[in-house]
Amino acid sequence: TLTPAPARALPLAPLGGVVRVGGEKRVNVPIDDIAKQLEVDLREGQYFVTGKLTRELFADDCRFVDPTNDVVGLSRYLTALDLLFDNDTSSVELFDVRVTSPTTIEADWSLQGYLRFPWKPRVEPYDGHTTYVLNPENGLIQTQTQTWSISGAKAIAESFTPTAGAAS
Repeated sequence: TLTPAPARALPLAPLGGVVRVGGEKRVNVPIDDIAKQLEVDLREGQYFVTGKLTRELFADDCRFVDPTNDVVGLSRYLTALDLLFDNDTSSVELFDVRVTSPTTIEADWSLQGYLRFPWKPRVEPYDGHTTYVLNPENGLIQTQTQTWSISGAKAIAESFTPTAGAAS
C-alpha cells in the first residue's frame, strides 16, 4: 500500500497523545457495511466538521492526511476537529461513497462554514475527495487521505482572514 507523503504544515494546537476512543473496535466488518456507515457518518453526522463518526471502525493509530495537516491518532484528529469548526455554521454535502478495492473506500463531498477562531474566518465552499484504506488484517480504517479543490495555502490564508461571522 502507498503511504501518503507528510503534509507540509505546522501544528496549530497541541492535540495530546494518542489514546483509545470509542467502544470495542469492530474488526473485520464487511467493507460494504463500512462504506454505508461512513455515508451515514458524513451525511447525517457531518463528521468532517463535528467529529461525530463511528469510532469503532477506525484504528486508534489511524493516520489522517489533508493538504494542511498530517495527524496520527483518532483521538488527536477528533481533538483537532473540535478545535476547528463551528458546528452550527459549517456543513458537509456528501456526493458519493463507494468501495474501490477490497481495502479501499472513496468519497466525494463539499465542505463550507466558519472556524471557531475569535476572528470568525469563513471557509468558502470547496470540493474534496477522501480515500480510506483499511488494514487488511483487521478491517479497521488505517488511513484517511483527503485532496481538495483548493490549495493548502488558500485554506491557511482563509483561516487567518477575519469576517463578521455567519449572518443570524
